[in-house]
Amino acid sequence: MQKLIKSIRDHRVPIVYSREDWKQAAITEFTPYFRRHTQLKKNLDSFILELRNLARIAQDPEYVDLLRWSLSLYRQVLRIDRSGAYKSLLESFEGLGTSDAHWLHMFQTTSSLEVGAAPRDIAFQVFETICGIAEGCFKPQLQILYAFAIRDATGAWPDRVASLDFGALVGSFPQPHKARASLLLRDPDLKLSVNQWRNISAHKSYRLVRPKTIQVTFGKGNPQSRRLGLHRLRAVCRWIQKAHHALRLANTIIFIEHAPAILAQGYPKLERSLASSLMQIAHDLSTVGYEVSGWKESKKVGTLLIRDRHERPPTEALIHASQQLVALSIGVLFDVSKATHISRVAIQLQLPDESVFGKATVSVSNAEAFSRRKITLQKYMDEVDWEFS
Repeated sequence: MQKLIKSIRDHRVPIVYSREDWKQAAITEFTPYFRRHTQLKKNLDSFILELRNLARIAQDPEYVDLLRWSLSLYRQVLRIDRSGAYKSLLESFEGLGTSDAHWLHMFQTTSSLEVGAAPRDIAFQVFETICGIAEGCFKPQLQILYAFAIRDATGAWPDRVASLDFGALVGSFPQPHKARASLLLRDPDLKLSVNQWRNISAHKSYRLVRPKTIQVTFGKGNPQSRRLGLHRLRAVCRWIQKAHHALRLANTIIFIEHAPAILAQGYPKLERSLASSLMQIAHDLSTVGYEVSGWKESKKVGTLLIRDRHERPPTEALIHASQQLVALSIGVLFDVSKATHISRVAIQLQLPDESVFGKATVSVSNAEAFSRRKITLQKYMDEVDWEFS
């Protein structure tokens, strides 16, 4: 885990780890947070992905404690009112999808500034990041914790949590839990609430008053102002990211632990951008030595371009990577904007000299049928087309 943390801080993903290394790391690091270990193992691929988020808070005891406390609160309410908790979790499922979609959109559309960028440009980008995380990513996660905290403190579930504005969500967070949730509700340095930071960012209530000093203004009726340097502004951005990671992990673990019972209440409508699925597939492939170099769509065929970093025989490498055709197909079906435009998916292997070795292609409908066990593995494999240059 220490090497993974360092690799993330260096903005690179190590290729020296095998798929088995990633699996073992996920089991080792997430087992302490699970009560139902079978659910962890059943969903291990998802938690291999979540290792990155855990690594970002693993060396910060206060955020690890926040994760543990959130899980403890959820489990306490589940013991008291299991059916109500499942209903609340099911109702908030769509918000989780929205949260992740916003996070991925930010990742895809945010470019790093050049070295030596102007302080004004740096401040603008940091505030845009704070706003994007606070409203689009963090708020839907906080709504889940809020509902459980209210149920624990008052004995009743709150109504229309999703309709509460950010200020009401933070301001009416139940008093018995405010101290433990303080790192979620306000930054640890300037002590401004997360909704105030969102408002400052969204309404551009900030200005550069010195080369590296920013003045922020907040509050209605009797506005207040604070001044801070760029380093403190960046610290605010890191705080909201880590708070989001800790709470999102708690929410994900609880959903996974209780998934069968939650889904027994009824299936939520699932929609996810294809870009989100591609990122997960790219990560899965990277854990077994592949690099995703691109995605292209032409004539209703979506093709994932990959390279093998382990120098396996090309035929073996392509066959191994073709296992992701099913995940690609499901990713297409989850994206309503792509489902009617892509009917076949392919994985194309590029050699080190950029030439194409070959391609494996299958229809989305056959891959979905196999995922639902409507056709056998043999029938599915018969439907995969192989092309070699």
